[in-house]
Amino acid sequence: MGPGQDVGRSKDGAGDLMLIQELIGYLGGIFIMISFVPQVIKSYRTKSVADLSLWMIIATLIGTVFWIIYGFLIDSKPVQIMNIIFGVVVLFQLYLKIRYGE
Repeated sequence: MGPGQDVGRSKDGAGDLMLIQELIGYLGGIFIMISFVPQVIKSYRTKSVADLSLWMIIATLIGTVFWIIYGFLIDSKPVQIMNIIFGVVVLFQLYLKIRYGE
């Protein structure tokens, strides 16, 4: 190994590109969750879910299931992991809606 060569780097930079793509995938998933989690926390604390649309929650859950399947089809860990975590969050919101709904 000569000076200036990094271990694990390919000569064409493909490894770096894959790392950047995965980082972007994880960041996208984190920010989507950041947008949803405060509502779940508020619903849990206040036990008030009347203003939340059941169909919006169900549609979000169905879309998340499709994203999980897609993540496995394209073998993308960020898509798989972030959507599985998000699916749990959405399932909890659905539980709260059913439990505390009118």
